[in-house]
Amino acid sequence: MNPFSALVIKDFRTYWFGSLFAMFGHRLIIVAISLLIYRLTGSALSLGIVAAATAIPIMFFNFLGGVISDKYNVRRILTLLSLSIAIILLILSYLDYSDKVEPIHIYICSILLGILLGIDFPARNSYFPKIIPEKYLRSGVSLNGATMAGSSVVVPTIGGFLISYYGSFIGIFLSAVGYLVMCCSTFFLPDAKSNQENSNNMKFFFEGFSFILKNEIFFIMILLTYLTNFFIFGYIQALPAFIDLFDGTPRELGLMFSSAGLGALSGLLTAGKVNIKTNLGKKILFSASFFSFFIILVSLVGVGFIPEKVPGTEILLIFPLAIIGHFANGFYMLSTYAVIQSLVPEHIRGRVMGILAIHISLGVLGGLWVGGVGEFINIRVGVGLGPIICIAFIIYVLIFKKSVRNLQNID
Repeated sequence: MNPFSALVIKDFRTYWFGSLFAMFGHRLIIVAISLLIYRLTGSALSLGIVAAATAIPIMFFNFLGGVISDKYNVRRILTLLSLSIAIILLILSYLDYSDKVEPIHIYICSILLGILLGIDFPARNSYFPKIIPEKYLRSGVSLNGATMAGSSVVVPTIGGFLISYYGSFIGIFLSAVGYLVMCCSTFFLPDAKSNQENSNNMKFFFEGFSFILKNEIFFIMILLTYLTNFFIFGYIQALPAFIDLFDGTPRELGLMFSSAGLGALSGLLTAGKVNIKTNLGKKILFSASFFSFFIILVSLVGVGFIPEKVPGTEILLIFPLAIIGHFANGFYMLSTYAVIQSLVPEHIRGRVMGILAIHISLGVLGGLWVGGVGEFINIRVGVGLGPIICIAFIIYVLIFKKSVRNLQNID
């Protein structure tokens, strides 16, 4: 199937346009806040603290967002969320522009953003399948993922250049604009309201967990997504400290973000276009292991197995390794999402996607892992150790979990 076919649906096209701008804002704020806190503190640990300040609220509110999405009008929820995020970013941008910003302001804003984003992600992923026919679902999943990966290609590079010339406030301000566009687009979308308001709240709350625990494919795939995001993707949050090993500037940081995004987008589009008829489970596991392997190589650039800075290291070698690694991750993530979106029952879609959405917060929280190891041991160890843990788990799944290993297709 053509990965762009879902765009023929007007409502999905409107949703996707708004989401694209929201993801532009989301990616830009990651670059801007990382550079801002590192400029104020000069500490790799502070990068991890900001990551934790965002990730922990996301974890707690992801599932709540899934519950809300299954019970209430998702379109109105998206409107309020987008507007609230934009207001917070505008306030932070003003504080930065006026030189009044302090680390505590960044930590508080990160917590508030974490709460709102925790509800936002499952709301989005439960909403868009309601506005497209079943035959366009795989394309919708691919395009929904492509907004995040695609924004990662262009935004960090442009953002890095803008921030290097004008300051981090411009990145934060443009992030707010992105969410305002999303807010405006929701006024042109149809309502998507559930009829489950009167269900037993406790039973309703735990039904998603119960479903996942009883279905091994869902359990293993979601657990693997958690592990890869926490132990591998966390290095993204600590990139300012890692790039600093090579005396990099915001421009190099932006290029690194873009390399990751370019690889992920290519992997997403490839997975969306390829009609996998056999061995889908093995392809998912092997693509996750490739992602792990290439991030290990990234951690070793210029030093071999010696965990210390080597003068004259060629930073350009990092970029192609990141592209290849994130290509594998894009293929893995799109395939995983396609399996889950295709197999999950409609009446619990929001809750299951809310549980899956925790992987986003774990990817951010992983910055505390990488930054903490980087502060107390070495940043290269923080980047390279997590992928080794993930490879060990993938080997375990390949050997002992036949339901995942032998998954053939979802057609």
